[in-house]
Amino acid sequence: MTAVADLKRLPSRPIDLPATLELSGIAHSFGGFKVLTDVNFAVPQGQIVGLIGPNGSGKSTCFNIVSGFLRPKAGRVLLSGRDMAADSIQARTRHGLMRTFQTPKVFERMSVLENVMVGLHKDGRSGILASMLRTPTTRREFDRLRNTAEEACRKFALGKFLDAQTGRLPAGQRRVVELARAYVGAPRLLLLDEPSSGLNTEEIGQLRSWIAMLNSEGMTILLVSHDMGLMTIADTVHALYFGEIIASGPMAAIQADPRVREAYLGG
Repeated sequence: MTAVADLKRLPSRPIDLPATLELSGIAHSFGGFKVLTDVNFAVPQGQIVGLIGPNGSGKSTCFNIVSGFLRPKAGRVLLSGRDMAADSIQARTRHGLMRTFQTPKVFERMSVLENVMVGLHKDGRSGILASMLRTPTTRREFDRLRNTAEEACRKFALGKFLDAQTGRLPAGQRRVVELARAYVGAPRLLLLDEPSSGLNTEEIGQLRSWIAMLNSEGMTILLVSHDMGLMTIADTVHALYFGEIIASGPMAAIQADPRVREAYLGG
């Protein structure tokens, strides 16, 4: 990753902001094995909310339910009050929900700029025929999307990698490409799945700055991670253990909670 300036967090937001995401009574099982049991929490607008848990706690299942990769056996997932139960992954994206992956999902043979431009697919207005014929309107649209993607690349310190093949970048920079691609899509809610996985200490610190920057610009974020240090960036953290939330609050309170210490830290 390229070094970035140390960005200060905004002051803590009031807790009564309207919720962007609400999970109500979420339950799920695989066969007869219960993975989630009556999970309830909200991600208020403009906040960073964290979900922690050891392997097998159910956090990946919960994350996949929110993003549409799984359908819950019970409960509701609401985005700004709208029930997304019947929505496909694509429909959720159109409504402003975007996710990253534990292993960055990039188009490895495409350039960095092309990868970021993919995040602007919703902004395209030309039809297939017009695009094939390269009409003046489609050329202007392409230039507009390219300029937007270039601006995002510069914002994320990727300017010198515009034409680089993305698959040849280190893991940390591929992570930034994925963030830049999500950013240009202007999500109402960004879901980050184990974003520090595979990164070294310096890269995690820089990732933290990117997340803080996105949030300082008003982006609402659900952060799923096992990284206790990264989780200190969250306004509220929910601790998941064997499919149930056992504690909620600021990260300092979570770390001091005896149930969390027993479950995650060994007492």
